[in-house]
Amino acid sequence: MALTDVHITVFMQFIFLVVLACVVSFAAKQLCDYYKNNHNTPVRAILTGAVRNSLICLPWLILLLYMSHLWLDHDEAEWHDNLLIVERAFLILIPAWLLWRISDETPALIKVIGPDWGGRVSGSIVSRGVQVVILLIALGSIAQMLGYSLSALLTFGGIGGIIIGMAAREWLANFFGGLMLMLDRPFTEGDWIRSPDRSIEGHVEAIGWRLTRIRTFDRRPIYVPNSLFTGIVVENPSRMRNRRMLENFGLRYEDQEKLPLIFSRIMELVEDNPDIDSNEPKYACFIRYDDSSLLCQVRVHIKRTDRVGFLQVQQWVLMIVAQVVAEQGAEFAYPTRKLLNN
Repeated sequence: MALTDVHITVFMQFIFLVVLACVVSFAAKQLCDYYKNNHNTPVRAILTGAVRNSLICLPWLILLLYMSHLWLDHDEAEWHDNLLIVERAFLILIPAWLLWRISDETPALIKVIGPDWGGRVSGSIVSRGVQVVILLIALGSIAQMLGYSLSALLTFGGIGGIIIGMAAREWLANFFGGLMLMLDRPFTEGDWIRSPDRSIEGHVEAIGWRLTRIRTFDRRPIYVPNSLFTGIVVENPSRMRNRRMLENFGLRYEDQEKLPLIFSRIMELVEDNPDIDSNEPKYACFIRYDDSSLLCQVRVHIKRTDRVGFLQVQQWVLMIVAQVVAEQGAEFAYPTRKLLNN
């Protein structure tokens, strides 16, 4: 009969704690969602969004540990000691988990706290550096809690590092390649890159420790090992100050006297366009006598570096050329051939 009373008491405690965990978890969820959706305080919104899942799970982890004390037989010293080790490990891992989640949001925090830092500080580098420190501190604390000597671990780590380095040579090459990408920063996430050495072109979506994910223009993802970037040439069109437009067009030989007026009018209209970079050389000129035409050329530098914007301005320049040619009474040349009949 006494055993039944104990079971009933434990069961009632279990029901009460489950209800309490549900209430606390729901309250944490509502509070985090409130601050996450509050755009007036972006830093608080980012931080609460980072720790939201951790805070929701935390009451259930505490419930699990507490119920373990009720279910396990405390007369068994081995089970009791193991449970204490698990509790101490949780005291180390839970703060590490929260800090890890916050470090994931470092790029967003940098953009909010210091918008001007984006070009000088890489959020990915800071985030991954903090995560490495968190991981090392957590593992060292757990190892010391289990009774391992840190000096012995460091000695073993030196020997083990040689073995691991030989076994994971490719992985380490990718790791250090990713580190060089983050330090040298030939490109960042969001940049449009291409390589003349390899069939790689698209927008960089993510730079990891081992792989870089690139999304091609037809929306296919490409996963490139970081070690590859140490041996190839990479172009970064996203960092162009402007894009050059160089187009040829041919006029008839009969329109040779009209060329100066055509060129001066084209340049007059081009200089009035704010999308044309006035600091770069630009011209419209006659370059040579071709077989069936007077070959002319127009060169300008367009400030719009994105493909769509560049093509729109390029189209405007080409339409201006056609408009001026028509205004001056000239015509575009096309291949002609005379047949002489004797």
